[in-house]
Amino acid sequence: MERHSAIKDQSNNHEFILWLFKSNQSYIKNLLIVYIIFFPAFSLLDYYSTDGSFNATIIIRLGIGLPALLIAFICSYIKKLYRYIRFINATALLVMNLCICLMYCYIQPEEDAFNSYYAGLIITIATIGISMSSFKLSSLYIGISGVSFIAISYFVHDLHNSNIHLFIKSSTYILVASFLFAITSNIIERFSLKLYHAQIQISNERDKITNEKEILENLNTTKDRFFRIISHDLRSPFTSLIGYFDILLRNNQSEFKVKKEDIRQIYLHIRRTYNLLNNLLNWSKTQLNQYKFVKEEYLLEEILSENKSLYNQIANQKNISIIQDFPTDAKVYCDKEMIMVIVRNLLFNAIKFTDTNGKIVIKGTLHTNNITEIAVIDSGIGISKENIELILNPNEYITTKGTSNETGSGIGLIICHDLLQKHNSRLQIESETNVGSKFFFNLPTKNDESD
Repeated sequence: MERHSAIKDQSNNHEFILWLFKSNQSYIKNLLIVYIIFFPAFSLLDYYSTDGSFNATIIIRLGIGLPALLIAFICSYIKKLYRYIRFINATALLVMNLCICLMYCYIQPEEDAFNSYYAGLIITIATIGISMSSFKLSSLYIGISGVSFIAISYFVHDLHNSNIHLFIKSSTYILVASFLFAITSNIIERFSLKLYHAQIQISNERDKITNEKEILENLNTTKDRFFRIISHDLRSPFTSLIGYFDILLRNNQSEFKVKKEDIRQIYLHIRRTYNLLNNLLNWSKTQLNQYKFVKEEYLLEEILSENKSLYNQIANQKNISIIQDFPTDAKVYCDKEMIMVIVRNLLFNAIKFTDTNGKIVIKGTLHTNNITEIAVIDSGIGISKENIELILNPNEYITTKGTSNETGSGIGLIICHDLLQKHNSRLQIESETNVGSKFFFNLPTKNDESD
């Protein structure tokens, strides 16, 4: 548990460093550019204002300090080094400070340039303090810079004996400045960390609002589609049924003959209404996540045969034969009720778009990779390529009249999309106009989820 927490904290720290660098990238790069540009000028000032040789100036300023700044600037463009950029930048600034301290070795405390040296050092110490480096690293490097300056004053210039007043004054300035900018570094880091967490919280809230907006938009779309189906498709069959019964009730005879065609039409309207209501119920359950999803192994025959017998009567009305073609021992791993709903909708669709005396095949094919393909194949009117693309898009709403002017809601295929998605599968279509269509999907033959 402790190790996991440590890894998580380390990961969060890396993310904070990346965020901090990216937020202040331009500031850090501009700061480095300023020092890189003015470093040659500093070198000339060192040469003319100290007793040091030209070689010493070149070696210290341009041979040590400038390369460190250039390396830090180049690293600011290398993404792989972003997580180490605080250390790299702070180290470059430390090297620059140490260069100032080394040049201080070549200047006499009595010279006028001496004041500008510890003033310059204070400025560069301030740079470390506001360099966006960590508090511990900034404090360490500020301390090294300050101690180096005081140590040179003590051991190289013997300032504590030759000019005790100047030694105390310069040391006090350096110590006070080091302390103040170390505190500044701590304040900046704490403020940056709070800002980082606030931004994460805002980002999470924004994502949450976006997700809730998408959910509400989907629910609103679902509601609109639901009411459109209710207002049009559900009303149509009832209007026809009322019309048929109205005609029958107008007959004043106590007994009268009813034409078989009238009964057939009444049956078809009732059947379509039942199918529509059943689909609406199943669809509403999937939209509201109330559909209980339970996967088990089933014989394919249990699923397909039951659907065939359910639609035999309506298929007989158009003299359509339904043929089963699958191995009797074939198994699938699925939610039985969901797959029955899918096959039922595909079968109803096939009957709808198949001409009288046509043929429908419910086929199951076992593949070598433990996958069973379930297909409903008809000899119907077929589908154009453009309509296939629309049908395979779950966000599209498409409905077409059947070969006997059967109407539909277009909701059946939407349910197929939703339920197949829960099985990590998808609906596929192969079709040729005036030849027929094949609607099919794949299911595993056994439970492989534990592998």
